[in-house]
Amino acid sequence: MEIIPAIDLRNGHCVRLQEGDPNRQTLYSLSPVQVAVRFYEAGARKIHVVDLDGAFEGRSNNVDLIRQIVAEVPVQIELGGGIRSSEQIEKWLEHGVHQVILGTAAVEQPELISKAVQHFSSGRIIVGVDAKQGQVAVHGWKTVSSFSAVEFCRKMIDLGVTRFIYTDIHTDGMMTGPDLNSLSALLENIPISITASGGIRYYEDILSLINLQAENLDSVIVGKAIYENSLDLARSIQMLKDR
Repeated sequence: MEIIPAIDLRNGHCVRLQEGDPNRQTLYSLSPVQVAVRFYEAGARKIHVVDLDGAFEGRSNNVDLIRQIVAEVPVQIELGGGIRSSEQIEKWLEHGVHQVILGTAAVEQPELISKAVQHFSSGRIIVGVDAKQGQVAVHGWKTVSSFSAVEFCRKMIDLGVTRFIYTDIHTDGMMTGPDLNSLSALLENIPISITASGGIRYYEDILSLINLQAENLDSVIVGKAIYENSLDLARSIQMLKDR
């Protein structure tokens, strides 16, 4: 199990939202680059970066900042938030982003996913499955689609997708623990690699994911728990290595 620490960017700052609500925001004082460096020094080998301006507004205020993180921190960056065209995918991959995450675009433009997987390879494309009560949400989680998470994942697999990030919106940023029931249902029905996201409070929550004994669950995104010091990133990474 790999821990992937998260950086959410909004207007050039590092923030965390509760349940994806832009009106329930915590602003952190460290610069996003400083945060990324600290994650690297703690032992992280990949960082999950979300451009919230891109997700909410469809345009980014954080391009230079993301490029700076890529240039200055020797880790893999997976980037999501407002990426909705082949041109944007190509631009970010050329800038050194390791993987791009597509959410809204995957729901509204499935042909883009098919083309991206073929052109850039499935290893560079991740589909974000952001679920509210089992239904996939889009446009910064403001709109709920007609797709169930399982139905949507099956459609994406048919297009060649090989990894999903599954976020339970009601637990995201809430530090209430992961929703093991909804995650288990997805893991049982979807045979490819899944990264879990949402609700992690302590190292013990990560152990609860491991205890699901699902071979396709191989990583977990952790955000607020690190910023609020309820989870020690370096210690948790080392304990997983020692298991």
